[in-house]
Amino acid sequence: MVLIVFTACKKEINTPQDEEIPGTPPPGLVTYCRIESLWENPHAPNQRFFLVLYDQYENPTAVTTPLPTTGHPYRIFRYDGWHRLREYIGDYGNGFFEFWHRYGFDNNGRIGVDTNYVFGKLGENPTEYFDRRISKIEYDSQGRIIKVTTTSMVNPTPMVETYTYDSNGNLVVPGVTYDNKTNLNTTNDIWQFLNRDYSRNNPFMADAYNGANLPTVINSSSTSPSMLWLGEVDLHHSQIGYSCRDAHW
Repeated sequence: MVLIVFTACKKEINTPQDEEIPGTPPPGLVTYCRIESLWENPHAPNQRFFLVLYDQYENPTAVTTPLPTTGHPYRIFRYDGWHRLREYIGDYGNGFFEFWHRYGFDNNGRIGVDTNYVFGKLGENPTEYFDRRISKIEYDSQGRIIKVTTTSMVNPTPMVETYTYDSNGNLVVPGVTYDNKTNLNTTNDIWQFLNRDYSRNNPFMADAYNGANLPTVINSSSTSPSMLWLGEVDLHHSQIGYSCRDAHW
């Protein structure tokens, strides 16, 4: 099997300069890049290759997985008429799901409530699920998640997670050293939301970066968060492929 990773490639997308594209980074970036692929542990016996699919609005629609298993289902994203993320599903391809998130919005149009059904049967609605967890999400003045309070059917005691950022705009994580490049989660606000990470820089030192200062080759022994939206993918030894174009703002 041949695995192809596109790094720092240039893809032309015909987009009028006055058209707003949902799901893209904040204004001010010269180049817009989106993650197209991730190759975990290249050439090793346990290697895995993931592809990320997008719609015409640059919103991710799916993440493929080599073999749907526990922790690595096929990932599906669904949106409403305003191109806001409404559902995020981990589909095993056999009529069952690992997770099924349904989102509600606050008065500012941000995701304020996350109802997550865990291990159940697919259908028009989730059924036969093991657990249902409801999370209330709070943000700071910069639109970053700072607090998530979760209750569940299995454990009704609220679980509270808090997130703080340092003066450099990076998530405070003990033992983590950031680089001075562009955090790969900033390529899409959905990645920031799912990873609970709005950091400006990466929590690792990559071996190579593309022209937009995004990491492309990583061989690191340092502590670094996984890509949660890819199912705990280990970034310590990986290659990330992007497609990039000039930003129209």
